[in-house]
Amino acid sequence: MRKALFIATAAAALWFAPGALASGWCGSGESATERPDVVTGAQVHAIVATPSDSPDLFGADANLLADDVALMSAWWTGQDPTRVPRYDMATFAGGTCLDISYVRLSQPASAYQSDLAFSKVATELATAGFTDEFKDYVVYFDGPAPAENLCGTGAGAFNNGDGYAIVWLNGCSDIPSDGIEAHELLHAFGALPLGAPNWCQVSPIDGRPDNGHPCDSTTDILYPVASGLPLEQQVLDFNHDDYYAHSGSWDDIQDSIFLHHLNTPEVALGLTLSGRGEVASDLPGVTCQASCTTQWDQGTKVTLAATPADTTRFIRWTGGCVGAAPYCAVKLSQAVSATAVFGPLTVPVKIATSGKGVVACSPRCSRSFTAGSRLLLRAIPAKGWKFAGWGGACNGTRVYCSPKTDFAVSVHANFKK
Repeated sequence: MRKALFIATAAAALWFAPGALASGWCGSGESATERPDVVTGAQVHAIVATPSDSPDLFGADANLLADDVALMSAWWTGQDPTRVPRYDMATFAGGTCLDISYVRLSQPASAYQSDLAFSKVATELATAGFTDEFKDYVVYFDGPAPAENLCGTGAGAFNNGDGYAIVWLNGCSDIPSDGIEAHELLHAFGALPLGAPNWCQVSPIDGRPDNGHPCDSTTDILYPVASGLPLEQQVLDFNHDDYYAHSGSWDDIQDSIFLHHLNTPEVALGLTLSGRGEVASDLPGVTCQASCTTQWDQGTKVTLAATPADTTRFIRWTGGCVGAAPYCAVKLSQAVSATAVFGPLTVPVKIATSGKGVVACSPRCSRSFTAGSRLLLRAIPAKGWKFAGWGGACNGTRVYCSPKTDFAVSVHANFKK
């Protein structure tokens, strides 16, 4: 029997069945939060979610999820050798592999037995902190499905984060879950876009309004009725005229920021930190408290933010970033190297003289002068002497000097007869 599509709120859902359990995850342990990012760029984070009264089957679910990601990624590159979904990865004792979080939901399974199940799960995950604007989320829900034979629900906006692809693990029994993930992930990425010529408009099963599926071929992975074909026999946008690699003016999922480009070289972003502080990127991938280098898809636009430590202040950028503003936007069309310079909150001011005369400070010089503040020095010769010039942080022969105070200030005033 063919399975049909179900529409839930603003999301699109596919009737699919999970495949056999696998053992493909190299990670270990349950984490309710994301682990540190090791992949750069917008990406997909994986979550196993369980109702409060359902058993904890995280180990088996994580293995299934990791195996499905590998199968689906291989299928995707078979459809388009230039792209592959970019997944959130983490470093474990066994190597670097998929970062999978485990969330024990606050409500029992019965609370998710309705058409509102998708929005309830998404809202609860957002409350738990999964709200990165540059991450979409694939969720394996291990509890009773919201409706009989319902296996997947997905929704999201093109090139925006917080899209969700939920696989209801216990909703079906005859079609592998890698197909569920592929279908729902496309919805999380924003498919089917407005303007697609083969939009179904109404469901071929029950005649109700259809939300985001093409009806030109039953082999299309986004078709509203599951064909029963294995994933490798399904296609990513039949004829490429609706949502992927098309020539139309509407959104094209091939241009999604969540896809890694395989046909262009990666470029390096090298960051040096001078002094104590941190540099982080708006896109996932950079959180550096020491000098670091990361690799990015060529052409990526990324904004860097320099944040000082408790005892330091940000002073300036040098290299590929310039200026005293803590934010720097760069386009990585080629390798970029930048340095974030941090300095102390206070600096000592040391003044020495030769000959007879004094140096007046405004404001008063002290060993804990506020770094970055304006300091005005005036050389005042004694009677019968004249000012001959500055040395150290000041130079020239003008009696006034205003040295930079980002770091320790050492000045020498020369007086002569």
